[in-house]
Amino acid sequence: MKYYDEEKMVEIRKAFEDEALTWKGVSSRPMMGCLCYFYDRKVIGFLVTNGIVVMKLSEKDQKELKEKFGGKPFEMAGQTGRLWVTPLSGPKDVGSVLPFVKKRYEEAFSTHGKT
Repeated sequence: MKYYDEEKMVEIRKAFEDEALTWKGVSSRPMMGCLCYFYDRKVIGFLVTNGIVVMKLSEKDQKELKEKFGGKPFEMAGQTGRLWVTPLSGPKDVGSVLPFVKKRYEEAFSTHGKT
């Protein structure tokens, strides 16, 4: 199933990548119907149509993200889990969620090479 529509997300993707792809070691690639962003092999987040899922935030940050922006649980194949879709209605919304994505990136970066 496809969760990411490139045509609908072209401007949001550009705004997001203009920042995130400048961070050392960050890359993107399509995976499981979404556009995923990685540091090394760690997923830091992924774009879905009209939103973003930021991976492995602290409970405090996840709660703040939900309270500030709303959203809904991410659903894949009829199943929902702990992942949360934060809505992005346009490129202007990207700047508001980037600090949360940056936190995830910094956590992944700081544990790089550690077991």
